Amino acid sequence: MLTLMEEVLLISLNEEKGNFSFTASTFIDYCLTGAILMELEHLQRIRVSNKTVEVLDARPLNNQRLELALHQLDSSERHRPPEHWVAKLRSTLKGLRKSLLEEMADKALLREEEQQGFLFFTSTRYPVRDERARKDILDRIHRVLLRGENPDRKTAKLIGLLYASGILPYLVDKGERKEAKKRAKDITKDDILANAVKKAVQSTSTNPAFY
Repeated sequence: MLTLMEEVLLISLNEEKGNFSFTASTFIDYCLTGAILMELEHLQRIRVSNKTVEVLDARPLNNQRLELALHQLDSSERHRPPEHWVAKLRSTLKGLRKSLLEEMADKALLREEEQQGFLFFTSTRYPVRDERARKDILDRIHRVLLRGENPDRKTAKLIGLLYASGILPYLVDKGERKEAKKRAKDITKDDILANAVKKAVQSTSTNPAFY
């Protein structure tokens, strides 16, 4: 089963080119740190309110990324709002996106390809290898946003992250974006962490694509 972070990356990549759109490239790291906080909340390691993120259980985890994030939260001398931690973890968890993409290539979800750039510079692309997995995620999103299906917890969180970051409109046809936006807004209106991602994104951009 894919993690929430893996689903965010898999659905946000251009499946053939193996890169991200400008919007996705700019804001996807906020989605990833938001997903980390969501997972810690689900594991009952933290309690989240609109004003604070409180550590409930700081014992070690068997996931290095979650443990690093939990340690930072627990080491803070001040209670800070969720949007602070979305932005803070984005800057302190160096190489998060890259390491996840590499792991997904190792799991055969993506292909890792070196591309020759200008002069002697190269870049790495990650075209989607497991097209079935990506299609399954997209189908789940469409069933909820366009057909009125009730989302499970994971799908609701995924929609919240993609909506908050402005990535979601690129996953539906132009004629369906208004309906999808309304549905996503309803689903995420009470999701504190999705709204924290939205606030963090808005602090860096006055015009995210979906607002």
